[in-house]
Amino acid sequence: MLYDVLMYFSPLNKTELSKIIDEKSQRVIKYYISKSLFAEPEPQFDKSEVSFRVPNEHIEQWIAQSIGGKRIGSGSYPIDLISSDGKFGADVAVVTAKTSKGKLSTGLSGEKSIGQKFADSEWGDEYSLDELFKSLSISKIAENSNEIFYKKFSIVKKDYPSIEKIYYFFVIIHSQEDRFYLFGLNVDYRSKRGIGSPTRKGKKELKNIILDNFIEEKYGEVTIYKSKKRMELRLRTKFLVENDYCMIFNIAKERELVSIRDLSDIELKDLYIKEAVEQFNKVNKL
Repeated sequence: MLYDVLMYFSPLNKTELSKIIDEKSQRVIKYYISKSLFAEPEPQFDKSEVSFRVPNEHIEQWIAQSIGGKRIGSGSYPIDLISSDGKFGADVAVVTAKTSKGKLSTGLSGEKSIGQKFADSEWGDEYSLDELFKSLSISKIAENSNEIFYKKFSIVKKDYPSIEKIYYFFVIIHSQEDRFYLFGLNVDYRSKRGIGSPTRKGKKELKNIILDNFIEEKYGEVTIYKSKKRMELRLRTKFLVENDYCMIFNIAKERELVSIRDLSDIELKDLYIKEAVEQFNKVNKL
């Protein structure tokens, strides 16, 4: 792929990320990690019955609380929150890291949708997305994807004229190592990019196209899928972690096997209090 083409996404290094997610923000996130771990249902027969999971909307609120911002929009709105001073907006996503034998691998993370449910009218007056794939019109698909993404943020510029920057924040979960990585991308949405050299993914029937104007290959990949009719971003977590782009948060928990049904009211109360205090102290290292 050619990288003389300016990209829509550029990664925040840890220093840049720390200016947004400062020490107070990190303390708030640790507080919410402890609450989330405490709320996990106890495993009854096997510790693998339970693993760290947080709904995306909860993570949005974690980040909003951590920066003193406000959640906005809903559904397919381009951003999830706005900072307290109105200077930046952010979209928040939870994805899973690609691993091999529990360790980070060079593969791509789980996906974040950056465009979906494309109507045929968005692909031009003459052809649907399916027809463009069938005719192997890779450049045309890339051009239309580019236009759709660029137009996506026009509503944000109209609704929130004070916004100067937009970020994507990712919580990348690595359960096997009891941690998650917080990573940020700067989104340059104010000028349309050239399409570069989009390429097909796979050697047989054309079903997916890797777009060349969103993110450098070493950081991740943006792909448009014929079957899903979606544009998805996936990250190369191993590279990002090893090159100091991510904050690392501990999500370890000693999960004891417990049959809640067999506990008395007093035992249940004691367990509740013990778990709450121990988990908070552990995550926050008090």
